[in-house]
Amino acid sequence: MTLVPSTSGLLHARRILTLSPRSEGQAIWWHRGLVRAVGGSPELDRQAPASTPRYHLPDALVTPGFVDGHAHFAAWAMGLGRVRLAGVRSVSEVIARVAKASPVRGWVVGQGWDANGWPSPPSRDLLDAVQPGPVYLDSLDLHAAWVNTAALERAGVTRDTPDPFGGRIVRDASGEPTGLLLERAVEILTPHLPQPVPDEIDQALLSAQSRAHAFGLTGIHDMEGENVLAAFRRLEVSGGLRLRVLFHPPIAALPSLLQQGTHSGQGSQWVRIGGVKMFLDGSLGSRTAWMLEPYRGSRDRGMPITTEVEARNALHSAAAGGLAATVHAIGDAAVRRALDLMSGLPRLAVPHRIEHFQCVHPDDLDRAAAAGIAVSMQPAHLLTDIPLVDRHWGARGRGAYAFGTLLRRGTSLVFGSDVPVASPDPREGVYAALERRLDHGEATGWRPEEKIGLEDAVRAYTQAAALAGGVGDRRGTLAPGQDADMVAWRVGPEVERGDGAAFRNGEAVLTVVGGAVVMQR
Repeated sequence: MTLVPSTSGLLHARRILTLSPRSEGQAIWWHRGLVRAVGGSPELDRQAPASTPRYHLPDALVTPGFVDGHAHFAAWAMGLGRVRLAGVRSVSEVIARVAKASPVRGWVVGQGWDANGWPSPPSRDLLDAVQPGPVYLDSLDLHAAWVNTAALERAGVTRDTPDPFGGRIVRDASGEPTGLLLERAVEILTPHLPQPVPDEIDQALLSAQSRAHAFGLTGIHDMEGENVLAAFRRLEVSGGLRLRVLFHPPIAALPSLLQQGTHSGQGSQWVRIGGVKMFLDGSLGSRTAWMLEPYRGSRDRGMPITTEVEARNALHSAAAGGLAATVHAIGDAAVRRALDLMSGLPRLAVPHRIEHFQCVHPDDLDRAAAAGIAVSMQPAHLLTDIPLVDRHWGARGRGAYAFGTLLRRGTSLVFGSDVPVASPDPREGVYAALERRLDHGEATGWRPEEKIGLEDAVRAYTQAAALAGGVGDRRGTLAPGQDADMVAWRVGPEVERGDGAAFRNGEAVLTVVGGAVVMQR
């Protein structure tokens, strides 16, 4: 990768997809970090000074810079050095990887296991057999933890430990903890995990930032703790931050945020405050997403993570202090409660938003647009969730990943990955939104009426993300005067006819942030 310090440039490509009705062409010129003009190559070649760096990519499609609209970026960055379990298909392979791991500060820590399809659930005994010290393994969806006996002992968890509200300590027939913790029960153990020092976080973020640029990302909407916000700010001060970060602090930080006078939209061109993040339910993969009706073949409806009174009081306090709401809701009961709670909130500089919005009752599909609530969804999750939706939700799955319906009803739809739950590579998300099928799935796609086109998918990663961050006046399109955040994709022309596989098989070849080339292949 080559870093170019100049914040000016002229790029010649097959097409500049500006998402602005006022400008189209085959070339884009930017100067001092801002787009100056889009038009024909000969015309802009004459306009741009001879000293302007020029880039010739005749087979490239240029778009505004992609933004990952839902990320746990530091968790991904730090996880690159832990036991990696994503994609592991059997419990025996998980155990083999854990057995080979060397403890760090006394703990073996990993992330990414997915027990869907395993013949039996995770058990602490399996981990005890290969590691005598404490082991902590986050699930793929980050809504469950698998631990061993030593970890339970460190946290003081016994058969007499009560389940917290919104969480469950899974127990065997005799009442003993099995080593599986769901939702807020995980919080019993996390304070005992070794915490990284600031320099470790900073270095991990810098490394992950380079990988993000290689994926065509110029920004992220991050959902993590205040220690990560501090790390992003340290990188900004040092001049190392070259991702636009909209940061959503946890609801637990609300008292201190209000005391400090922090409000949504506050910050700089690199780090801004979004809304406070609150969980209303769990996930589909862990069957803790809160449903109006039971999961198929059971009496289980999942679980609410926060009480209605607690949620209402917190969201109204936040809004009164100028802080938007960023609410996690996956099941249709959680989505309805989120809409009920948020529809009456005053509108702020940064929109209120619902994260995931995964299973939605037909009566609720119009409500986000009517209330001005942004909806943040992760299309790549569809690629793994299709069989789970069919198995657990059945006909109710018609309201799942309803991209086309939501757009037709005027919803502001933002796309992201939920990294490390899925790869931050947006090619997967674009493919999923356009094709809606597994590699071995039906050619027509899963519920094909919900497919969307390329421009709508790009808009969800760019213009809609900027609007959701309160910066739609300066980012998200490539109109003159906008920040020069863009990415050139080496993809065939069939992409523009809606071929999602062609986009997935392409690659980002030039990433520009603030006019500076941060990645060039």
